[in-house]
Amino acid sequence: MAFAELMPQIEQLPREEMLKALAYLKHRVRTDDTEYQHELARRHADIEAGRGVTLTEAKRRLAES
Repeated sequence: MAFAELMPQIEQLPREEMLKALAYLKHRVRTDDTEYQHELARRHADIEAGRGVTLTEAKRRLAES
């Protein structure tokens, strides 16, 4: 499927769904990047070790930036 076929469907998405699609595409573009893979592994290890943040805290931080 070509992007030209997807574009009209994407334009019909609600804002929240469009943001999810954007995040997914950004992730897919970077999956072959070794540095990105290492960063994801580091963040996953932090979460597993209890050094993550709650959704409330993440939203607060995003609101401040």
